[in-house]
Amino acid sequence: MCALKVGIVGAAGQVGIAMLRGMNKGTGVSAVGICRNSVSAARVAAQGLDVRTAQTDDPKQLTEVTRDLDALVNCALPQYRPSKTSASNRRFAGALAEACAGKHLVHLSSVAVYGDFTSGDRSRFQSPRPDTTYGRQKLQMEVLLRRYAMKHSARCTILRVGHVYGPELRWSEAIIDLIQHNRFRVPFDGQHPSNAVAISNLVEAVREVVLTKPSMSTLNLTNLPQTTWRELFDLHSQACMGPLVESLHSSESEVYSQIYKKRARTGIMGRFVKETLGWAKQLPGSYLAAVPSLKALAQQAVSLVGNEGLDSKLWALYWRSIAPKIEGNSVAAIEPIFFSEPMPGPCVQYAGYTPTDIVPALRAWYDMTARRSCIGAPI
Repeated sequence: MCALKVGIVGAAGQVGIAMLRGMNKGTGVSAVGICRNSVSAARVAAQGLDVRTAQTDDPKQLTEVTRDLDALVNCALPQYRPSKTSASNRRFAGALAEACAGKHLVHLSSVAVYGDFTSGDRSRFQSPRPDTTYGRQKLQMEVLLRRYAMKHSARCTILRVGHVYGPELRWSEAIIDLIQHNRFRVPFDGQHPSNAVAISNLVEAVREVVLTKPSMSTLNLTNLPQTTWRELFDLHSQACMGPLVESLHSSESEVYSQIYKKRARTGIMGRFVKETLGWAKQLPGSYLAAVPSLKALAQQAVSLVGNEGLDSKLWALYWRSIAPKIEGNSVAAIEPIFFSEPMPGPCVQYAGYTPTDIVPALRAWYDMTARRSCIGAPI
């Protein structure tokens, strides 16, 4: 049987290019990258990967370059000024659905649609409540793609992807940064599920979805079984030959957990007002540390930039700033995600890899970037 031909939209991004490489290494599927301009396409071509260029929010262009393909996998999300985001998302979603008329569209959404703190409440699967700009954009794209896919008779599968880690991915950068700051402590000894997924498992899960076309139109995607935070941190410690992260005291873990659960039930503006009042009572304190919701509001400013490379650097800088600010186990220093519950709702079932399988690749990537850093070359 001939392999299905799949286009990876957004192939120049961190996840997109890893997806393109991985899909072409397995069986049953052959993949080609789809990039929106010649600059991003050149980055893909430089790695010896097949790539095509089209203005991805133009339905005619996208249809033309994907006419011979059986399915599209969308890894891209427009990043524009907040005032333009809704309009750009509508154009992009419409173009994807029209290009996939009579075909299968797989859209990579995110665990972020459930909020900074993921509640295991099953009602959240049908009614997600994101509290970040990124999460709201992801949820908006889900709504738009369902609507336009129905209009154009396209089959649409939405995968709410957990925290993707692996070589060259920013989640692995963040975890290694925390490991190397010995004041970071993982709550509940890291026994909570992480909702994380190795890039190798993401590839296999998407391959399974493309080949089998699951009956459910929306599914979560994590490692199977779920990887705990302890397992996730320990395998990154192995990769960078760093220390094992110590556990936060159980009583402190429980206090912080209750704070984040309560905060998750409060809207962003309500949280902002309450946290600002709390900060005012504790002057002089760190405004950023005392007002975690400022991070969510700041993301709207970051979206003005629209540059993935800068966004990745800002993300890494943010995580590197957490550990040095930990004084007396500040609540703000430990992110809500470390207290989260498993994503609500069903998950993609696939035959993937065990979490430790990725350690050699992580170590090779870490060693390479460490050597570059030592000689002053850009990482």
